Amino acid sequence: IKGSVSVDQPLAQYTTSTPATGQKTINIKGLASSYVLDDAAVEDSALAVLPIFSQQIAQDLEDAFEDCMINGDTAATHQDDIANWNIRDRWGAAGLGGSADHRRAFNGMRAAAFDQSNTAAKAGASLAVSDILAGMSSLGELGASNLVMVVSPEFMIDIMSLSEVVTIDKFGPAASILSGQIGSIFNVPIVMSRFMSNDLATTGLYTGSGATTGFLLFNAASYYLYERRGIVVEQDKDISAGAIRLVATYRAVMGSPDQTATKNTFFGFNY
Repeated sequence: IKGSVSVDQPLAQYTTSTPATGQKTINIKGLASSYVLDDAAVEDSALAVLPIFSQQIAQDLEDAFEDCMINGDTAATHQDDIANWNIRDRWGAAGLGGSADHRRAFNGMRAAAFDQSNTAAKAGASLAVSDILAGMSSLGELGASNLVMVVSPEFMIDIMSLSEVVTIDKFGPAASILSGQIGSIFNVPIVMSRFMSNDLATTGLYTGSGATTGFLLFNAASYYLYERRGIVVEQDKDISAGAIRLVATYRAVMGSPDQTATKNTFFGFNY
């Protein structure tokens, strides 16, 4: 409270504050995908396969990045059993879980929620609106605006049965500008991702066996895409082997400038 001058000497000084600063380090990681194509097969194909593969190899990196946004973990021992986790059969069975696994590139939002001790199992026998409200409440002031909800296809079926969910056909003129959003609850957009799986254990982690799913709530203003270079697709021919190498690279991470302890993500599981 600002004081008033009551005597000439000594003058009462305003109370001072010492500002503090914080620092967050963001390390840009790179993703890469490589195809080896037989040049004769490329020539003999009835379709122009190089453009098809060029599109697919870029999609590989987009899918890998989305997977890491949800399921990434940079801990020495990943929180999930990623060596055996071929989520929705997207990645094949070979080469999972090693040091090059894309789910080690940066911390995803599930790992962030566990690190922040901001998770909760299903409270009742089935999904209730109170489960979602509890997740929003756990974010404190960050739960008041800029929230996004990420759900699995299976969870979407459950949430669509809630009367509080407003589907896209009821958004009116705004529907034409939406991208990926299929519903809204309490003015929070609902986005579905195939990389929110339905094979989690009741603990919310992938352990090799399980049949549950979950949902994420995060503050969009707390997470940024730090992109150093967009997806680049390059082609080279090895004339000594008759092979065409197709390589796609991408340098970016998702990160939060918030302090580590700040609760900006919530994970609800065992649904």
